Amino acid sequence: MSATTGFNPISTDDLEECLTCCADSFSQLAALLLAIKEKSPGCSDAARLAALGLSFACNMESCASDAARQMQKGGVAQ
Repeated sequence: MSATTGFNPISTDDLEECLTCCADSFSQLAALLLAIKEKSPGCSDAARLAALGLSFACNMESCASDAARQMQKGGVAQ
């Protein structure tokens, strides 16, 4: 990937902080959606939509957490 002129590269510390913040945010979103799912009637649209969002939030939290761990252990390749 080529660098865009006028922008400085992001530091690994800033990238790690961003990934960690993303993981934390998706974790909080998952907790919110789980609460909505649990409080909604079982077959309601709200319960189904909350379950869908919960699955997405959990997957994205895992992805961001895994990327942060991989970056901590192995750095970042250009």
